[in-house]
Amino acid sequence: MTHRALVVGAGNAGKAHAEALASIGIDVVGPLSGTATVADLSPLRDPAVDVVHVTTANDLHPPLVREALRVGKHVVCEKPLAGDLEGAEKLAEWAELSGRHTTICQNYRFLPLIAELAWRVAAGELGPVHLARGAFLQDWLLLGTDDNWRLDTSRGSVSRTAADIGVHWLDLVETITGRHVEAVVAQLGYLHGRKTEDHAGLLIRFTGGMQGVCTLSQASAGRRNEVELSLDGTAGSATWHSERRDELWMGARGRAPAVVTRSSVRSAPARELTKRPPGADEGRRNLLAAFYATLDGKPSPVPLPTFADGLRHVRFAEAAIVSARRRAWVEIADMKTTVAQAPS
Repeated sequence: MTHRALVVGAGNAGKAHAEALASIGIDVVGPLSGTATVADLSPLRDPAVDVVHVTTANDLHPPLVREALRVGKHVVCEKPLAGDLEGAEKLAEWAELSGRHTTICQNYRFLPLIAELAWRVAAGELGPVHLARGAFLQDWLLLGTDDNWRLDTSRGSVSRTAADIGVHWLDLVETITGRHVEAVVAQLGYLHGRKTEDHAGLLIRFTGGMQGVCTLSQASAGRRNEVELSLDGTAGSATWHSERRDELWMGARGRAPAVVTRSSVRSAPARELTKRPPGADEGRRNLLAAFYATLDGKPSPVPLPTFADGLRHVRFAEAAIVSARRRAWVEIADMKTTVAQAPS
């Protein structure tokens, strides 16, 4: 089946979506300005378009997604799902009621070695996992002169580092282990008088009693975009690092560590993902290819991120803010506002 996508959001994310879509043979309209499209929603109603990609600043997600679902389009939304909890709740509810296909851009879960690690954990190679640890480090907002719309709480959210990059790390843990976040205690740091956090230290509790420890920063000099995830189980440990994304370190007590590479993956999902060539934006391309395949009835090699996942992650980011303020553990289940109504 032929599909046509509309990309709304003319920044870096929108351009990346358009390029990824072109690489998998999808006809693309845009990227269009998000602000202009909110002012005139008619492009979303184009009958030739069946999928809308929302890649704008966070505050524009609700009106754009709402209209796209209202007129019957499938929706791909950048993360975080929304800039605030109320908006995220409404989007998750609208998606569920719409009957349309929706996904959120958690790209890292569509990298081959991440899929391989998820398969090995499910197969019991690490034994029951008791600890997830790692970091996500960037430096693009290190200086006081660095600027971006995410620094504006009216356009981004009250959380920046946790909402922007922390949810990527969290999604990896949840996807690989099958354990969802339950609670968080956070220490946050702010630079240059900013109103959104530049770095964070998090202790996280997952379902089943699994513990998590994570460091986040958008002000770590020389760290362009580094993700590290380690899992410790009763039978073994594993580490994946984005700087060596096609390698997976596997360790066990009493024997030498092994390194699984792109060419030595064993799982069907990972082998499927390696059929396409590697590249800088491989995760995004693989996610979008899987999403469009599901529109034609083909299963995704990796579970597609849902708006329900996106809502849980917005609750996590807001819980981190509340935790730092209270200096206490905050339960994710307590982060709720209202029940949304279907778009009309």
